[in-house]
Formats: sequence, C-alpha cells, structure tokens
Amino acid sequence: MEENRKTALVLGGGGARGAYEIGVWQALREMDIQIDIVTGASVGAINGVIVAQDSFDLALNLWREIQTDMVVDTGFPKRSSPLKDLLNRYVNENKVRNSRMDYGLATVELPLTLRHLFVEDIPRGKLVDFIVASCSLFPALKIADINNTKYVDGGYLDNLPVGMALKKGATHVIAVDLETNGLVQKEPLKQANNLILIRCKWDLGDILVFDGKNSTKNLRLGYLDTLKAFGFYDGEYYAFAKGELNKRAVKPAEAAARIFELDPQTLYTKNSFHRKLSEIVLSYQKETEAEVLSFQSQIKKHRLDKDLLFSVVKKINQKSLTLVLADYLKTNPGALESLLSKPVSLLFKEESRSAEYLIKEGIL
Repeated sequence: MEENRKTALVLGGGGARGAYEIGVWQALREMDIQIDIVTGASVGAINGVIVAQDSFDLALNLWREIQTDMVVDTGFPKRSSPLKDLLNRYVNENKVRNSRMDYGLATVELPLTLRHLFVEDIPRGKLVDFIVASCSLFPALKIADINNTKYVDGGYLDNLPVGMALKKGATHVIAVDLETNGLVQKEPLKQANNLILIRCKWDLGDILVFDGKNSTKNLRLGYLDTLKAFGFYDGEYYAFAKGELNKRAVKPAEAAARIFELDPQTLYTKNSFHRKLSEIVLSYQKETEAEVLSFQSQIKKHRLDKDLLFSVVKKINQKSLTLVLADYLKTNPGALESLLSKPVSLLFKEESRSAEYLIKEGIL
C-alpha cells in the first residue's frame, strides 16, 4: 500500500502570512516526510515553487529579505510587478521542471475562470509570469497580462487547491490554510481521505505588510503547529512537550497562558511553563497590587455578587479579573462548584478556568 502513496503539500494564499508555510515545511523535512505533489495559490504558489526546487535555505533567505515594496507597488499608475523582479532571482525554472515533485498553481483568468496549471501546462519561460498571476491580488497588485490574457489571484476562486492535488493522484494531503478572505472549496476537503489540515490559532498578521520580525514569528508558529498536528507535541495555542500536562489540564493551562500573554513561540515543559507563568503573574501582581487589593476587598465585603462583578469588570482587564476570581476561590474553597455552575463562569469562562488552574497548580 505504501508503494502507491503520494503525499501532497497544499499551500494556501495569505500574502505576508506565508512564512508560516515555510515553518510547516521545516517540520515536514525534520520528520522526513516525502512530498510528491505541491500545489499552491497566491503566496502558496511562491512557497510551493521553492519547495519543488527543494531549496529550504533559499526560502529562509526570501522571507528574511522580503519587504512590502518588493511585492506591492504603491505608486500610480502601477508599474510592472516588483514581485516578478524578486521571483526572477529565486525561481529556477529548469530545476522545477526536472523536480521529482509535481508542482502546480491556481490562478483566475478574467472574467473569472479558475485555472489549475501544473508546470507541464505552462509554456517554457513563463513559469514566473504565472506565479505572479497566481499572486495578483487586484486591486492591491496589478492584474497580470500574459499573451494578452488577463489573470488575477488564484485565491478568488480556490485559495487552498486541494482538488488539483487529488486529481494529480494524491493519496495523502497536508493542507496549510492561512485563513484569509480567499475562497476555500469545501468539497475537495471532504474528498481527501487522508487529510491533515494545519491552521494557526493565532493572528498571523496583515496580508499586505511584509515584515521580517513577523515572518520569523510566523515561521516558528508553523513549525510548532505542524509537530502538534502530527502528534509530537500537545496543545492548541501553545506547544507542550508530549505528555507533560494531563490532557484535562491543557485547556485551563492555555487559558492562563493567553490571559497572561506567554510567548507561543516557545516549546514548554511543565516546569518551564509554570516557572514562566509564575514569573509573569507575580510581576503583574506587583505592578497592580493596589488596584487588585481594592477589588478583592470589595468582593470579600459583598461576596461574589453578579452585579458587583459586572461593575468591576468595566474597570479591570482579564488579568486583574483572573486574580480577583482566584483570590475569591482561594479564600472560599467550597465555592468552586457553585461558582462554576453560575453565569459568572459562563460569561468569564477563560478567566474562571485560568483562576482555577493558578490555584490548583500552586502558582497563587
């Protein structure tokens, strides 16, 4: 059965978020997963062609170098694509045509006809032109014109071209959805029997603002999310070494981490996670000690009244509310079950989860 296996990597469109896909590829390389087919739309077509070239270091250089003015022409009238100049330096057409991987892209021929093109469908010498066509997010980018035929971004009609990978014979699909406003066709996702769909829980940033620092962050998130998708790490928003946290503890741990803004780019053990969480919680307590003590005093005098809590919430943020709830639960240990059954925990679910976790783990 494995002899007939064909694995496709499908890369979605998403502009400046695209470094995330290179992080995915990095993890796949480390897991020694062979890619037989790579398809992409928009920035996925750019990343895909570099995957087909098997040029990982080149991909890193591209995402370190790329800046907004290398992609988007802010002048008027719009000049010839600065993106084409960039791609001419990074795309080796002969290498792509001789690659063991099948490479394809999605673009839209005006007036709105979806075109799925594999490299063998593209005339020699025109590969970069069609990649630019796949990325032509009009009106931010100029409409592509190839031999008097006009094209725009593939994401308008197929931002995650799983269907073209299936038609090429893919038996297993790893699809990376950057979750933009592009159209993702649902039916091919249902048809893919062996599908791993990778999406990020975090905001990957503006699709038209290319920034090296954000690209570095997105690349790391893509790497960690992929290893989680394949079961090597635990967590959804954060990455925990396998088995470090009890499965039931992951969601409340992540609630606390999000509220106190831990770095999602870090791989945590239980000890390193608690150490960092304690450090941030204690630091915040010191910074806002007077404010939190005042609210805690109100709570103790009036008990946990819903109207009082609403008035408090208007004045404080998630961190302070978590500390207030934690203090209440700590001084009223028997109130935990009743609190969690009340509207308070339904309205402030994340804060309640976080407060419970901080107490249970001895952080507060």
